[in-house]
Amino acid sequence: MTNPRSRVVAAVAGVFSLSAAAWAVDTTPVQSGQDAKIRELEAKVAALESRQTLSTQEATATIESVLRDAEQRSKLMAASGDMSAGYDNGFYIRAGDAFELRPGLFFQFRNVINYREDTAGAKSDEIDNGFEVRRMRLEMNGTALSKDLEFSFVWDSNREGGGTSLLDAWVKYMFNDQWGIKGGQFKEPLTHEKLVSSKRQIAVDRSMVDNLLGGSLFDRVQGVTAIYGGYNKNNPLYAEFGITDGGPQSMNTNFTKHGFDWGAVGRAEYKVMGDWKDYKDFTAKGAKDNLLVVGAGLDWSQAGNGNLVSFTVDGQFETGTGLGVYGAILVQSADQDLTGLTSDTTNWGFVIQGNYLLNPGWEVFGRLDMTIFDNDVVFSPGNSEDTFYEITVGVNHYLGPDGSWMHRAKFTVDLSFLPNGAPQSLTGIDVLDSNNGGNEIVLRSQFQLAI
Repeated sequence: MTNPRSRVVAAVAGVFSLSAAAWAVDTTPVQSGQDAKIRELEAKVAALESRQTLSTQEATATIESVLRDAEQRSKLMAASGDMSAGYDNGFYIRAGDAFELRPGLFFQFRNVINYREDTAGAKSDEIDNGFEVRRMRLEMNGTALSKDLEFSFVWDSNREGGGTSLLDAWVKYMFNDQWGIKGGQFKEPLTHEKLVSSKRQIAVDRSMVDNLLGGSLFDRVQGVTAIYGGYNKNNPLYAEFGITDGGPQSMNTNFTKHGFDWGAVGRAEYKVMGDWKDYKDFTAKGAKDNLLVVGAGLDWSQAGNGNLVSFTVDGQFETGTGLGVYGAILVQSADQDLTGLTSDTTNWGFVIQGNYLLNPGWEVFGRLDMTIFDNDVVFSPGNSEDTFYEITVGVNHYLGPDGSWMHRAKFTVDLSFLPNGAPQSLTGIDVLDSNNGGNEIVLRSQFQLAI
């Protein structure tokens, strides 16, 4: 006889068996559908990953292309293989050996305090004080068509009114290492002090005697000159001579005469020792060896029956230890009133200056110049003078590490004493009009930037 408990257990077991079978049958289709969906999602993820990889590669390629293009543009068309640009003692753009352009800006900002005694003005003693942009120039220098064809175009802004005018416009061609020709508007090749750039002077500005009797009186002339030597390091002799429009009034004029009919000029320089590049300024900063150069210049300008003859002899010495010395003698002879000062006279003067580097950034200097006129300069009845002195002392501070910026950025302060005043107004060097022979003191402070 069957036990009742056994029948119950058997019944429950049967129910569980049927339920398990039913579950197995019912879940199979569901499991198959989920697997399909999973496979579909996996395919979509794989597609997205592939698409992302492709996008990353495209982005990387685009970035590399942009960087390559920027690098080429930074070289200013360097892909051509013979073009370059950069900064080497000034900005330059260069194409091979023939073409080079060196643009530049030159800026001198100055404060002046001028004190005069015994003036003819409203007061017995007068003080003038103020600021001025003494020089602001745009320069375009370089070579064209050939490395032997050199040009220089310079524009200057007037310190009174700010108007712009042409300063230099000349072209020079060297036929070989020794001979060349230059034509256009350029500095009168007479005195070394004038030929040295205003950005490379020792004092704030050039001497009074050079402004009265020398190259600063002539400033720029128009003409053609022949060149020998070209400051070639293998040739100790340099010479330049030619024909010009003559006199101080030929700058920025047309072919008709403006005071003088013609002029003949010549200058020769001989390098006893040293490097020609150290002769381009007056400081001994940067000089590695001793330098000694002697020079002489002559100009003969004619206006009608009048003749103006100017002559100078000069010398410059530098040492590799920081000492610089320059001296010049100037003579001017006129048989008519061609200079606005004297007539039928012979005037002469001299200048001597010395400078010494205290350290790479600081330099002290002193200068004495004297001008002697054959005839007295009359200030007023019973008051005249024929001899004029200028005594100048000062300091240069060259900016940059160890003064390495040299003339490109520097401060200059100098003090000038004129015991007999000045024979005429020379506002370019901050000397004012005739002051009856009284003392004149000029304190100048200047910042210079040349790029």
